[in-house]
Amino acid sequence: MIGDGCKLQNNVSVYKGVTLEDNVFCGPSCVFTNVYNPRAFIERKEEFRPTLVKLGATLGANATIICGATIGRYAMIGAGAVVRDDVPDHAIVVGVPARQIGWACTCGASLRFEDAVATCGCGRTATLTDDQRGVRISSG
Repeated sequence: MIGDGCKLQNNVSVYKGVTLEDNVFCGPSCVFTNVYNPRAFIERKEEFRPTLVKLGATLGANATIICGATIGRYAMIGAGAVVRDDVPDHAIVVGVPARQIGWACTCGASLRFEDAVATCGCGRTATLTDDQRGVRISSG
C-alpha cells in the first residue's frame, strides 16, 4: 500500500505487506524484503512479515529495510543503511546494521540539543522525552 504524496525513485519495488504512509520518500534502489530468512528452494509466502513506514519518513538510496520493521514518523534512514529493528519517530539511523546517530526535525534538518531542547531553523522546537528515547516536536 502506498499513501498519498509518496515519492519512489528509480529501482524501488514495494511488495505485498509493505505499507508506506503519506509523504514517504524512497531513494533510488532502496529495498524492502518480505521474508526474513529466504531460501530459493523453500516456498515461504505464508511467512511474509509486514513492514510499516510511517508518515513523512525518508529512506536513503540503497537502504535495505528488513521485513517486520516499523520506521517511525519523519525518521531519516541513511543511504546504504540496513534496518532490521524498529526506528523511533524523528530518529536518524545509518550503517550496517543501522544505529541511531541523532534526531531529525519534521522539515528534515538534523537537530542539535542543548539541555534536552533544540530549535530548528524552520521555527519548530524539539524536546527530548524524559527517557531520551524520543522527541516531541512543536510548531514555532
